[in-house]
Amino acid sequence: HCFPSTSVFAEGERFSLFQTDVVKQTLSKSWAAIIMAFNTTLPKETLTYDEKATVDIDGIMDNVTIILYTITIIFGTIGNSVVIWVAGWRMKANVTNVWLVNLAVADLIFCFTRITSLLKKLFFDYWPFGEFLCKFNGFFKYANMFCSVFLLAVISVDRVLCVWRPVFTRERRTLCAARLVSLGVWIVAVIFSSPYFVYREVYLGDKNLTKCSLEVKEASKGDNTAKNALYSIRFLCGFLLPFLVILVCYVLAGFGIRRTRFSGKSKPLRILAALVCAFFLCWGPYHCLLLVKMMDKKSQAVKVGLPIAKGFAYLNSCINPLLYFCMGLNVRQSFRQSLSGIYRRAFMEDGPTAQSQERTVDESCSSNTKTTGFGQSEHRGFKKV
Repeated sequence: HCFPSTSVFAEGERFSLFQTDVVKQTLSKSWAAIIMAFNTTLPKETLTYDEKATVDIDGIMDNVTIILYTITIIFGTIGNSVVIWVAGWRMKANVTNVWLVNLAVADLIFCFTRITSLLKKLFFDYWPFGEFLCKFNGFFKYANMFCSVFLLAVISVDRVLCVWRPVFTRERRTLCAARLVSLGVWIVAVIFSSPYFVYREVYLGDKNLTKCSLEVKEASKGDNTAKNALYSIRFLCGFLLPFLVILVCYVLAGFGIRRTRFSGKSKPLRILAALVCAFFLCWGPYHCLLLVKMMDKKSQAVKVGLPIAKGFAYLNSCINPLLYFCMGLNVRQSFRQSLSGIYRRAFMEDGPTAQSQERTVDESCSSNTKTTGFGQSEHRGFKKV
């Protein structure tokens, strides 16, 4: 009598099975609800790769690029204007400032051209600004890129010559030469960018909406040879080759500094090294994704990453003034420093080699300096190290 009867066992087993079924049904319903909620909150692009999903991902990318464009326009316009004012008008002219002013001018014009792109993304689903602005926008975007990287390469060559050939640079490193070289850089940048002015055009796309693009002529013929050639030239001449030149120059400069025991910690050298790093960090992902696009245009990495990489490449135009500001800021006196004073401190050259070179520059081009209006303020001396 101590053991339960068979009927009791049967009832218990049926009840246990009933409980198991209830638990299974509850779990399955809960799991289904979780999956449905998860599906509704995630972008469709993460679930499927069909063409309908691009609508959602395009909206996200548009929001990201709007933020990046806004930052570039606001801070780039203000920062580069201050750089041009301080280095071009408030300080006595020197060769380094010629390079930096030209960089700032290129970045400032680039920031102005991004205004039309920002307005288009904010208010229009089509290109409303006509064919000229379509062509000029694309043209000057790459003119800025080529001009910046060519100037950085020229600056690197200038630095290594100052270290290895001081007598040569003392005789030939003049304001006149720097301005002529800068003019040559602009001409070469315009030549490399001219295809983007020629080939970009406004055309009717989906839903009869006007678009501004480089791809229409090649796409209509099914031949991407010309477009791939432009991508290759842009990557080689606007990124890889200048990067190699700059890398070799800074390695040689480093060896030269050790050989001559000259202090390589002058402010211009540090600023120029920071400019080079900023340029290649900002533009590197963009160029790499363009190579991926050449091989696989429908790649998800290109669709998601290229708009973001493009926005970060544009940020380079507002990073340079920030670098000047940070390197010219004395933290202990930050509350007593004026904005122009900070930038002037950043642009001043330190070291005896720089001192002798700049003194020669001022003497050899004194007549030009008087006519340019750059000598309105007294140039500060150089510290001996």
